Amino acid sequence: MKLTLLGTGCPKVDYKRFGPSNLVHSKKTKILVDCGSGVTQRLNQLGVSSANLNALFLTHLHSDHVVDLYQLIISSWHSYRIKPWKIYGPIGTKKFVKKIMDSWQDERNQRIKYELRSSIKAFKTEVIEINSSGTIKINDIKVQYFEVDHKPVKYAFGFNFLHKGKKLTISGDTRPCENIMKYAQKSDLLLHEVYINHEMKKIKFSKMRSKQTLHNVKSYHTSSDEVGKIAKISKCKKLVLTHFVPTTFNENKLKKLIKKDYGKYPIIGKDLLTIKI
Repeated sequence: MKLTLLGTGCPKVDYKRFGPSNLVHSKKTKILVDCGSGVTQRLNQLGVSSANLNALFLTHLHSDHVVDLYQLIISSWHSYRIKPWKIYGPIGTKKFVKKIMDSWQDERNQRIKYELRSSIKAFKTEVIEINSSGTIKINDIKVQYFEVDHKPVKYAFGFNFLHKGKKLTISGDTRPCENIMKYAQKSDLLLHEVYINHEMKKIKFSKMRSKQTLHNVKSYHTSSDEVGKIAKISKCKKLVLTHFVPTTFNENKLKKLIKKDYGKYPIIGKDLLTIKI
């Protein structure tokens, strides 16, 4: 099983760090986790066709994690996808997907009528809403989902991917919570978001970004002062960081800070980084 980080950024635009998205893949299976801005371009760079993806899992419905959903679907049709999309996400995903598909229906119908392709199955979506915790089997990969705390977002999830005795944990967006430490126990790799506290303190306040703004953003994410402790408690073998807020920072300083709690250096995630698990 391999993990490829397709996008390690956040809502702020950064051409080096695209929107949040990850690919979990084995010889038989390709699972996409979230579809942030630029996901199709990163898949193309990786040499993976969206026509061959087996499933899409959504951690939550914040725009930076789902904004390229329709781009993913329409580009898969242009890449000759001949099977429906299986989309797993929190409560509200069915409504969200329907609205996205409805908004492009006229344009899509025109394309279908004029371009005369042999299949339109790529436009069919099977949406399965998940709740609380449970497991799903996608070919040879077992996916375990669990709630995390990203309030005021009501429904947010993390995932475990299990394959041949190996375990990969993806935190999703979350503040420190019991579930992430519980489900990440002895994970071979924990991919965790991080809010870099000392970097954000340097940013001057403005009418658009007040002291309260920074407090609120930090309060539903995991800060650089906390993520190493989570990794230590979970006893994960590797800690990989992603979803960087801000997207530019002093990497060495961040690694040294987290080592104090974790006991070893984390891996600083970068777009298109692939790690074998």
